[in-house]
Amino acid sequence: MPSIKLKGRTIEYSVRNSKRAKRISVRYSLSSGLEVVYPPGLQQPTPETLLLERSDWILSAIDKFSVAQANLPRREYRAGEVFFYRGASYKLLLERSASHSKICVRLDNGFLTVAVPDPLPCAQSESIREAVKSFYRREAQQYLPKRLGELAAMHGFEYEQVRIKNQKTRWGSCSIKRNINLNLRLMMAPEPAIDYVIIHELCHLREMNHTPAFWALVEARCPDYRHWKGWLRQHGPSLIL
Repeated sequence: MPSIKLKGRTIEYSVRNSKRAKRISVRYSLSSGLEVVYPPGLQQPTPETLLLERSDWILSAIDKFSVAQANLPRREYRAGEVFFYRGASYKLLLERSASHSKICVRLDNGFLTVAVPDPLPCAQSESIREAVKSFYRREAQQYLPKRLGELAAMHGFEYEQVRIKNQKTRWGSCSIKRNINLNLRLMMAPEPAIDYVIIHELCHLREMNHTPAFWALVEARCPDYRHWKGWLRQHGPSLIL
């Protein structure tokens, strides 16, 4: 994905054409990041020119979204709090036992069960938070690379490496070196939404943009991508750890 330096800050951006667009626009959102949108058949002025011209607005928008995201409800990691795993909801259940030497996390009959040593050696909520994050990271490392490999083979894509990250604003990304990053929080989304994100990034191996040609590639491999793209835009901010 291309990037540009605006007042000393390096910002990634994407470019796409939209049949609905009547004029060139620069947009920013947590789900899509920074975008330059062109109407059909128009490619001037260049994205770099537009972004430099609107640098003040862009940096202000990024800062405002960052503040809004920071003010989202934080997890308290208290019993009964709802977590999601591959689209299903689970209530947090805390188990205390002197027989446990460390915090263990598992899915069990509709509960995200956290087995906690009694007494807990350090701050409870932070220790539980780190244990739950580690659980999702392990699950992501087991599931996402395997599913990426399956979908790549199914649709004839070849990539270099895959990395699992806890990204704040992107569900995935694809580099010019053909490396793919996937967000561990995808493990909270329904499986078709996970597949959409993976296919989205695989298609960037052939089209490193968001032009109609790119979206045609995505739609050919994920016909209901619009639904899952919208689902992530609507529900993604609540998939937090």
